[in-house]
Amino acid sequence: MLLGYVYNFYGQRIILVSGVFRNPERTELAPEDYVVIENTINCEDLHHHEPSGLIFTACEDYVGSRLAWFPPLEHFHDPSTKKMKGKLQVIDPKTFKTQVLALEGFSGPFVTHGIDVIDDPNKPKGEAVYIFAVNHKPNPEHFRENGNVNAPKSHSVVELFHHVIGSQTARHIRTIWHPLFVTPNDLFAESPTSFFVTNDHYYTDGFMRRVEDLFPMATWTNVLHVKLQESGSADGGDSAGVHASIALEKLHNLNGLSHGRAKDEILVNGCTSGVLHLGQIQGDANKLINVTEDIELGSPIDNPSYFRDPYANSTFDASGILSCGPTRGIDFFSNKGKEHVLDPILVWKASPKAGKKQEEGGAAIKDGGNWDVNVIFQDDGHRIRTASASVLVAIDPKEEGGRRRAWLFVSSYHASSAIAVKVDL
Repeated sequence: MLLGYVYNFYGQRIILVSGVFRNPERTELAPEDYVVIENTINCEDLHHHEPSGLIFTACEDYVGSRLAWFPPLEHFHDPSTKKMKGKLQVIDPKTFKTQVLALEGFSGPFVTHGIDVIDDPNKPKGEAVYIFAVNHKPNPEHFRENGNVNAPKSHSVVELFHHVIGSQTARHIRTIWHPLFVTPNDLFAESPTSFFVTNDHYYTDGFMRRVEDLFPMATWTNVLHVKLQESGSADGGDSAGVHASIALEKLHNLNGLSHGRAKDEILVNGCTSGVLHLGQIQGDANKLINVTEDIELGSPIDNPSYFRDPYANSTFDASGILSCGPTRGIDFFSNKGKEHVLDPILVWKASPKAGKKQEEGGAAIKDGGNWDVNVIFQDDGHRIRTASASVLVAIDPKEEGGRRRAWLFVSSYHASSAIAVKVDL
């Protein structure tokens, strides 16, 4: 009976999250409430930088790039670095215009994935930022003539940039690598010298990677804490002064990361299991993440984000956690290698229940009982192909006749453009 209960629980979750019996739907929008963000190709991650009001993202140069080379999708077909021209971009949520940042001191291949953006601690907030970005470069040791076929196909690293708000450039600080980087996905930066990064799989490709994706019991992924103790140099290479340790492990398909409500709160997504883990950062040198609460969503989920309602009052606070993913996760494996296909999406928002607070000492209800979970936007795939990141930017209620509304920005590693839609909060 016990085994039957356990396997029935897992079976029900797999069926729900995979979307086997779910039909794609489309949120109806007025024409003026829908904007296509031009020149935003394959933007896997979005970050709303509150002090500047801008949205930062990392995108690609042409639509087909993900099909040619993108290790997170097991696409290793074309390791030619001439085509790997990823970009850091800034979106103005008021004008919906984008700016591509010129990358000073950086000329290597750039295959974009997760990013994080934090204020420069030596400047007033909103004046300058550090940008951390995952870069999935091909591994020369594997692909060179007479190379080592047993070496990893990807040499995935983290690039660190510095950007002055309002300028047209981002200055490359250094490349960061550590042997514990296996399948880096997303980032959470504490400071210019301290960050967390997920390894979303233990296996880079093949049958066992399918096992990892499909079975929630395959808890083989982790989150690393990385500390930089000195600048990189030509002599020391990308690993100079890089110290890494495991901060969180033994959870399924850990993927996207985000800052939460407090400085020490970290949001960690279990992608294919549809579970959002709320964690608390603990320790000083070798930091650990203590998961305090799990929120179950009804689809695969990618990069989370926290929306802090700037117009919150005593009667209404729309703050909450966003995450998004495919409506039908079951179609992921058949669709990921196709150039033209409809990948419908769901955008979820988890809001604290009225009157629900964490218990004393920071402990919380482990089953996610503190949260109301709702779908705030969905699309049948005609407006955007799949979804990997979503952020909300609140609209002044005075501009909406007192209604509480926001612009929802949604992007994807497989979409030709990011989109913005106006939603009720």
